[in-house]
Amino acid sequence: MSTTAKFVLMAQPSAPAIPHTEVLERWAAELRAEFEGLEVVIAATEEEILEQLSDADAAYGVLPAGWHAPRLRWLQAPMANPPLGYFTPELAAHPAVVTNMRGVYNDHIATHVMAFLLAFGRGLPHYVHDQRNREYRGGLAPVLHLADSTVLFIGAGGVAHQAARYLQPWGPRVVAADARPEITVGGAIDAVFGADELEARLPLADVVVMTVPHTAESEGMLGRAQFALMKPTAVFINIGRGMTVVLNDLVDALEAGELAGAGLDVFDQEPLPPDHRVWTLPNVLITPHVAMVGPDIDQRRFELVAGNCRRLLAGEPLQYVVADKILGF
Repeated sequence: MSTTAKFVLMAQPSAPAIPHTEVLERWAAELRAEFEGLEVVIAATEEEILEQLSDADAAYGVLPAGWHAPRLRWLQAPMANPPLGYFTPELAAHPAVVTNMRGVYNDHIATHVMAFLLAFGRGLPHYVHDQRNREYRGGLAPVLHLADSTVLFIGAGGVAHQAARYLQPWGPRVVAADARPEITVGGAIDAVFGADELEARLPLADVVVMTVPHTAESEGMLGRAQFALMKPTAVFINIGRGMTVVLNDLVDALEAGELAGAGLDVFDQEPLPPDHRVWTLPNVLITPHVAMVGPDIDQRRFELVAGNCRRLLAGEPLQYVVADKILGF
């Protein structure tokens, strides 16, 4: 059991999901007030970060190149799904436990899934197009009747389970494909299949929702061959990571009528270039990587960090641990 620890908050404005410095300063003040044995340091420059990490017990943020932290026991990633490159070989080999922010955004992202689903379910992309053109035409948009539908989640993590709970009143069959089906089954998801069964499940789904993190294995996992397996009436939604989908292949499939539509919050290039042809497709809804947005996000992040600070000082197991630092989840 450890009663003291040094915790370094790495203020990195260019790193994804790092709060503004004033937020980190508020976190630091609250952590110092709550935990007598916790020395909290904010490091802003790379030089400061490298210096402070040299005797740190814990850190929050993205480790810079050349880091050396022999005492590090805990690294808190600032994202729910850290991007490819976060888990360097050096970090994978280090004994430090890595935790992430999973669970913080589940309800907001699941709500975003529902917004896309219901929009396509009632043909809203069609009517939005008509509204722009001042055309009053009824009864022409395809309707997705959720009670008669199968919704397939690729990835059966917290977002998928939360969205499945939200879907229950509409009555669809909800299934998932996951790399670890034995530990993700249950709840409102009717069945979880192994990742090796994904291509056999795609032709059976009316809605496919991508939720997996970006790893070396998941990069580009959905391309033209996979979209060709889906029903021409199916809707595809991506609220996971843009690099898991070959966007140009998705656009090709949509233009060829191989899919009914797509709701996209993430892209393989962000910001999405203004000249990309996906912008012009009438059966696509686009949001700019905002599925996680909602009230109290900074407070939720702080509470997760503070909870693990308490556990670190008490010698208790940390929560939201990344099980495999090589796979990244």
